[in-house]
Amino acid sequence: MKITRRSFALMAALAAAGLFFSGILRCNELKTGSRMKGNKVKRGLVVWYSQTGNTARIGKLIAAVWKKMGIKVVSGDYRDLVNINPADYDVIAAGSPVFYYEVPENFRQWISRLSSIDGTPVASFVTFGGEGGNQHNTAYSILEMLSRKGGVPAGMGLFGAMSAFAPTWSAGNGDRVLKYKDQPDEAVYTRVREYASGIIRRINAGETFEAAGEFSFRDYISGGVSIGATKLLITGHSVNTGKCIGCGKCVKSCPVNAIFPDKGSVDTGRCIACFGCVNNCPADAVEMKFMGKNVYGFSGFLKRNGVVVKEPAEIING
Repeated sequence: MKITRRSFALMAALAAAGLFFSGILRCNELKTGSRMKGNKVKRGLVVWYSQTGNTARIGKLIAAVWKKMGIKVVSGDYRDLVNINPADYDVIAAGSPVFYYEVPENFRQWISRLSSIDGTPVASFVTFGGEGGNQHNTAYSILEMLSRKGGVPAGMGLFGAMSAFAPTWSAGNGDRVLKYKDQPDEAVYTRVREYASGIIRRINAGETFEAAGEFSFRDYISGGVSIGATKLLITGHSVNTGKCIGCGKCVKSCPVNAIFPDKGSVDTGRCIACFGCVNNCPADAVEMKFMGKNVYGFSGFLKRNGVVVKEPAEIING
């Protein structure tokens, strides 16, 4: 859908109306009609959607913990895992970044296409930048979607990182991001390890994980509303063919197939303003302006500020 100022104003008005007519604070409790199958975990699946590596880093650590516990694990970005049959696994953990206050649409669609996982223990995890926003409900949404497929809730994790929202530093607000330059740190990784091992302990004990959604006004401005507002401020989104080295990283990172480096163009109508193309281009060939200022990627921001993201020991040594 092409976003115009008029259509954005309409979306914002509808969101405000939804907030007004909601009346009272609401809380959705997760319910499942499935019983957990068995309690012997032999095979595990850890799947994620990641753009700049934050979520992938957490997913890899979860997989490493499970492997250390004697579990045979298949793990990776959902775009790299093909012919996956979720029913083949005794436990599944799925994660994504918090994307405009919700689960990214492309990852929601992938989960919706999964076959039945009736009785399989499932867990969710999300990463968020800085203080974050709506991370609890985002993780809850993933768990809820997996439960609709027949999964039995076994865990939910929220893990902080440095923000990868390129317009923030490109607009001169890099200090807001650098405030969290040490995230994720060892304390975060310790919580990840506890989360991963706790899932297995819970399954072995035959226990389920109780989860409930929280009221948040951000639910009314999530997804399309916030994406539309962001896109109104983006101009000049294209690929500089003179700089492009043909590596294809922008194409691989784009979850909606909206970038065409050989033509130097971007389908801005299809684009969901994830900034994956900018953040992952090693040649600074993807160009755009946000509020009139040139946008540059996450890797460039790290280099300019001498920041090195700490990796967990299991990934370094594994």
